[in-house]
Amino acid sequence: MELFFERGKGMSKEDGDRYFQHGEERRLEGHFAEALKAYQDALARYPDEAVQQRLACHQKIGDCLRMIGDFSAARESFRNALSLARDAQEGEDDVEVADALVGLGLSGRGLGEVEEAKGHLERARGIYEEWEDPEGEAYALWALGGLWRIAGELRRAAQSFEEALFLSEGMEDPIGMGYALCGLGGVSRVMGLYRDSLAYYTRAHTTLKEIKDVFGTAYSFCGMANAHRMIDDFERALAYFDRATHLYQEIGDRISYAYTLWGEGTTFKMVGKEDEASEAFQAAEVIFEATGDQRGRIYTLLGKAEIALLRGADAEAEGMLREAVGIAEARPFQLERCHCHLLQVLFRREDGDNISMEEVRREYRRAGSDFPPKEVSLPLNLP
Repeated sequence: MELFFERGKGMSKEDGDRYFQHGEERRLEGHFAEALKAYQDALARYPDEAVQQRLACHQKIGDCLRMIGDFSAARESFRNALSLARDAQEGEDDVEVADALVGLGLSGRGLGEVEEAKGHLERARGIYEEWEDPEGEAYALWALGGLWRIAGELRRAAQSFEEALFLSEGMEDPIGMGYALCGLGGVSRVMGLYRDSLAYYTRAHTTLKEIKDVFGTAYSFCGMANAHRMIDDFERALAYFDRATHLYQEIGDRISYAYTLWGEGTTFKMVGKEDEASEAFQAAEVIFEATGDQRGRIYTLLGKAEIALLRGADAEAEGMLREAVGIAEARPFQLERCHCHLLQVLFRREDGDNISMEEVRREYRRAGSDFPPKEVSLPLNLP
């Protein structure tokens, strides 16, 4: 990680505080790249003995790196934060240790390392419980909910988000409530509960917009767009995707923007705009490749494969589908594996490779999803 000054040389703690405060202001406004540089400048100015300040810098740097999609660098920052936190506590775990563990868990989640992330997040939750920190526990539960969703354990994901919402409501914490509602909106959609998804995201949007949480507002716009997409309200879906795109570009969140592009591309595909769909999928894939998000790559490969199928380029489609299957089967992405198998069946238009439509439906039900509907054909509106 680049540091712009030799740490502590000719600088004072007050200089570090000034840059750190600037980072806080830019982060709260959703400008993560600018906040990152300010935190890095602050870290460069803090002397070795300013342990708490350096710890806070590493934690904030990790948060910003995660938000712009650099999960590997974020993980390194959180490891630095964890080391400082444990040294400061002389081996006793406290909430600062738990905060670093959540950061490690979220970074691992972004890299698709589910088991490692689960260990960090469950340990963090235990520490928060031990220290009777409901805000921290709610945050860990929200992070676990997202992890279970990625792993395709949708019922566990919904339970974690519900517990996070319960704790946040008890504290009257609008940020925690808004993000828990977004989590419930996302998991409801992939479970096939599209109206519930729209209701959750709409509640989240009202809550997060009221407190001027820019990232949360973008998150809820994207969620409402996907919910409208799943109930075939494609015009409204595209309008909400546009709003989410504007905000994500403003704050510099590449990963969320990439998933927005995928949703937009899927909407274009459903209304027959194949060229626009292809452009959106390709733009999303570039970001997923750059950030190492293999789960995202599955979605863009499936989208591109389907466009190829619709255009009669079966050999091209089969190659992309084979690549998506390889990624999904090498990782604990149960839901994405289901999507791959579904497209395999539709591609062959008959049972193939010992996979039947009935077996695919059973896979979805084991994961906790009612998708797909009884009648399914190309183009495919994946949740």
